Amino acid sequence: MTSLQRDRLPFTKVIVDRIMTAKPMHRKFLSRALSRLTDDEALDAEKYIVYLLKDGLDDEYLVRSYLTIVEDTFREELYFRENGSYRYSSFAEAQEVVYNNADYMHRYMIGLALSAYWWLNHLTIKRFFNKQIPLLSKMHGLYREVGPGHGMYFLESISKCNFEKYQGIDISPTSVSMTKKIVTGGYFGDSSNVEIILADFLESSNLEKASALVMGEILEHVENPENFLERAYDTTTDDAFVFLTTCINSPAIDHLYNPGSVEALEKQIKRHGFYIKDSCIVPRDGASFADCEENKLAINVAYALEKHS
Repeated sequence: MTSLQRDRLPFTKVIVDRIMTAKPMHRKFLSRALSRLTDDEALDAEKYIVYLLKDGLDDEYLVRSYLTIVEDTFREELYFRENGSYRYSSFAEAQEVVYNNADYMHRYMIGLALSAYWWLNHLTIKRFFNKQIPLLSKMHGLYREVGPGHGMYFLESISKCNFEKYQGIDISPTSVSMTKKIVTGGYFGDSSNVEIILADFLESSNLEKASALVMGEILEHVENPENFLERAYDTTTDDAFVFLTTCINSPAIDHLYNPGSVEALEKQIKRHGFYIKDSCIVPRDGASFADCEENKLAINVAYALEKHS
């Protein structure tokens, strides 16, 4: 964090200092990540923290939420190294442990939202998404986001685009509640044309075809990504913009599917009728893409997709 940012970000400073005190081994990682933020990004993170505090949460809860992600990721990486696979393989297991556990899910979503600013891989993906916003802002019709989670990407699109309707679909009651609160509470602006649905995207019937479909960190959470990609194709217009992010060799408590390689993932995407217009491939911080491929280290990916004509 730069001296300018420290002066202008009092709430961030408090949270970061408490995280570093609680987890000294994380100090170097977090300091390096914060130093890479632009002033605007740092201010956005500060605004999110202030929103959470105004919503009734305290410093301790925010610190605990962030450390939930740090500690769970470390534990799942150890499991992955020892077993060569993710801990769970069925949605029912993840649903029981994570999605239907309101207390854990709430902390998990807040931790993930903070990591979108404080982890370089997540920040790079977020920057790539923002790069697509000018294209999205020229579109109309229905914007749909599957798995809005903490609601931050959803909020970004609402504030910068001009769709007639915005729809979010999530299978977690906690995520639906959090997204509704952040986009309809008025703190971040007007959102009168927003609908947030508690549903399974794969099983939802009579969905209107979307002009834009955003699927952030979804494929790794499903048992059968083939069905999900097919559903994405069938529920979008022929000229739709589709944004997809996922990860490879990146264990987390609720990750089920691992494509194994970027090549395998891209073949899968293309096999389901999508054309990759733009991409962002992010190897683990401090490692090269080749290192990640060879040693099965985490790679984050994002794609701007179009449908084959």
